Amino acid sequence: MLIAFSVAPSGTSANDGSVGDAVAAAVRVVRESGLPHRTTSMFTELEGRLG
Repeated sequence: MLIAFSVAPSGTSANDGSVGDAVAAAVRVVRESGLPHRTTSMFTELEGRLG
């Protein structure tokens, strides 16, 4: 199965409005999962098996 997602927080605590911390946290979870993945400018894609 392939899954693609993007992070689009509705608010941020950063003074400059940056969502970089939220994106970094999401990518960290993906990397720690051990699943094959690819992060592009628009999405993070995961590949895994069902079941």
